Amino acid sequence: MLSFEGRFLTQRAASPAGLATWRVSFAVLALAPLLAWGQAHEQHEGNYVLRASTVSAEALPEPMRRAHGIPSGSGKAVLNVTVQRLLGSQTLNVPARVEVTAQNLMGVTTSVDVRQVLTNGMVSYLGVYDFLPREVLEFRIRAWPQGTKSSIALSFTDRLGLQ
Repeated sequence: MLSFEGRFLTQRAASPAGLATWRVSFAVLALAPLLAWGQAHEQHEGNYVLRASTVSAEALPEPMRRAHGIPSGSGKAVLNVTVQRLLGSQTLNVPARVEVTAQNLMGVTTSVDVRQVLTNGMVSYLGVYDFLPREVLEFRIRAWPQGTKSSIALSFTDRLGLQ
């Protein structure tokens, strides 16, 4: 496979247009590890916003991992979830019941246990899960903000371990 990719890039780089395309592709690939650190996802529902992001545990500073009881390791990742209420121009993090599942491309579904974290008077939910390098996971998050009967759902696909 490497030789095929090498031949492909060599053939494409032979023309000026191919060289420009190759340079752009190389730049995107070089930046991929930085872009894969964590991407925020959000869903709006009425006056509420459900936000989630994932990051490899190795990308977090050791003091932060210790403070939040996050294990280190190449196959560990962290899911951060917040539920926010929009009040005019203010946005307030609010307590909620949060349920999370992750499903890989083989159809294996696992539950991600999240725990409430209070920092500087703000509430968020933190879950640690295992992943295999380059594994694609589809996350399904459902949150019930405190004091409401309705829920907010958010689904997104993520892949860690591109470094």
